[in-house]
Amino acid sequence: MDLHTHTASTGQCTRPLRRAVVLALLLTLLWAAPAHSHPHAWIDLQVSAVFNEDGHITQLRQAWLMDPFYSTFLLDDMAQDASGDTQEEQLDSIARQIIKNLSDYHYFTEIHHGDTAIQDARAEDPRLVQKQRRLELSFTLRFEQPLDPADAPLKYAVFDPTYFIEILHAESGGIHLEGGSERCDMDLRVPRPDPAMVARAAMLDYDQQGDPNMGKHFAERVTIECSR
Repeated sequence: MDLHTHTASTGQCTRPLRRAVVLALLLTLLWAAPAHSHPHAWIDLQVSAVFNEDGHITQLRQAWLMDPFYSTFLLDDMAQDASGDTQEEQLDSIARQIIKNLSDYHYFTEIHHGDTAIQDARAEDPRLVQKQRRLELSFTLRFEQPLDPADAPLKYAVFDPTYFIEILHAESGGIHLEGGSERCDMDLRVPRPDPAMVARAAMLDYDQQGDPNMGKHFAERVTIECSR
């Protein structure tokens, strides 16, 4: 899914290693695979879980740092519809467009409080800035009701359902617990996709629509659990 149109034990391996594992599977399974297999874009993700004074999580602040090629493509494609006289105003206009496009897909964010799916989070304060050759989209997902991670773990995953875009936490500062780190533990589990699913992703060209459930097989999953 493209932003401009729609927009076990804990794994500790690094992003290069994770991508190397997937690439190795692709080479093993599909020695003649198409040159333009999914994913086609990459995002380095940063998430801050924000706690209130009661120790409840009120929001997830996200920053998506896009790869240089996709940044250029996205900027060129959406600039014609952007409003504003300054570059900052135009980027903010594009950010609002992206968030609007993502709203039907829960902003690519799957959230559970225990076994309960949280689907009422709303995006606020979208911003788009340029960092050298890369665009960074930031926004806040605010929960309608604060969630107590001492009652039940908060679990989230950020992923493109069609796996057009690969989204992985940044290696440095990818996850931050703002105001709750003293009583809380965080667990990040790396994806372990079935080789058959890797093969299916490899067969998809740029303009082909992927399985709307494909992305979840390649998603990192984070659990935040706190004590009282």
